[in-house]
Amino acid sequence: MPDMISEAIVILLDASRSMFRTDYSPNRLDASKQAILDFIEARTNNDKEYGASSAFGLVVIRSTAEKVFDMADGAQYGDFEDYFSNLACGGTSALGDGLGLAIKILIEDIRTNGARIPRILLISDGTNTPTKIDPNKMASLAKQLGMKIDCMLLGEVQAYNILRQVSEITSGKFTHTNNLDAMQRFTRDLAVGNFLPPGSKSDGSKSRIPQAIQKKIAKTLLSEAEMSKGSQDQKELISRLRGTKSYEKCSICFQANDPFSKSDFSISGGMCPNCATPMHYSCASQWAKNQNKGGDGTIFRCVHCLYLLKIPASVQTAVQMHKNLKKEIQKENFQKTDTKTVNVQPVLAGTLGETALYSACPVCSDIFEDDEKVVKCGNRMCNAIYHMHCFEKLDDHICKVCGFKLVQMF
Repeated sequence: MPDMISEAIVILLDASRSMFRTDYSPNRLDASKQAILDFIEARTNNDKEYGASSAFGLVVIRSTAEKVFDMADGAQYGDFEDYFSNLACGGTSALGDGLGLAIKILIEDIRTNGARIPRILLISDGTNTPTKIDPNKMASLAKQLGMKIDCMLLGEVQAYNILRQVSEITSGKFTHTNNLDAMQRFTRDLAVGNFLPPGSKSDGSKSRIPQAIQKKIAKTLLSEAEMSKGSQDQKELISRLRGTKSYEKCSICFQANDPFSKSDFSISGGMCPNCATPMHYSCASQWAKNQNKGGDGTIFRCVHCLYLLKIPASVQTAVQMHKNLKKEIQKENFQKTDTKTVNVQPVLAGTLGETALYSACPVCSDIFEDDEKVVKCGNRMCNAIYHMHCFEKLDDHICKVCGFKLVQMF
């Protein structure tokens, strides 16, 4: 069975006055509606057969662009059919505005999903009313973001064929149709054209959006001052659901103070702009590196809602500098003085109570299960806790937090 790509498809429909012309039966707009419904039906059936899951959005272009559905609405055949039953022609045709809105919808889908390939299907008679937003510039932006724009031109071919230019810029498909049958053939071909190239294998667990594109559209973590009132309420709700005493505990290391700099969360942490989940910058950076092997630790998906986020490169640099400085200081101290030692033995994490519940391993930053064996640093001023397998990875069994040598008594 061939593998298919799931796509996020924004259908861009021109509903300006000129689309009321009756050179198509019964008119250009109604013929376009039918072609769109055929496309959605064919793609949905094809997805079911081959295990893909495309999503559909709709933008209607008249004197302005109007968003009808985005990917979060989960619109299907019946939703489009209901909307089309009351859609009439009117106004001029602002193609640039429509393309800009379609790109905005697809960018948000990449941020929240990331597994679907973005695509735009533009159906118009090519009559463009110039606005502040130029269609060709929007096509260039779409190309930078890896979005293809397929265009179907109705009516007469004009000297300046804007639809052909838009499709060529983005390596999309273009057709000029003369009747409903030709329109339906084009849309049905598109509907079953999302197969992977021969020899390629589908991996639904990984995003097909290149990291360079993700960097352009990812949202940065927000400080407390930048969070809106609504997000502050959301933070407290998430905190109560987790049962934590404070929403200012990092959702990765489960500590209030940064594990590297020991600074307060208000200085060293930020929140996801989508769900308000709190994270230390340093923890988020390590999380990003674990998610994207070989990456620079600046792009990642939120641990709670999977929203696409980024850490400023300056923060990543500061985190790495702090790590290097700490290593140098520890190395220098070990050379100057004899390393202090403490004896350690394995215990069950559940016997350590809240000490283990609100801690995370300094090696892997993961939390502890009640029934797993752990090693607790014997330094009473430290009390760092390690998974057994992480303890074995420690260089000379030196505690990463306090620098004491942990002597095995087992």
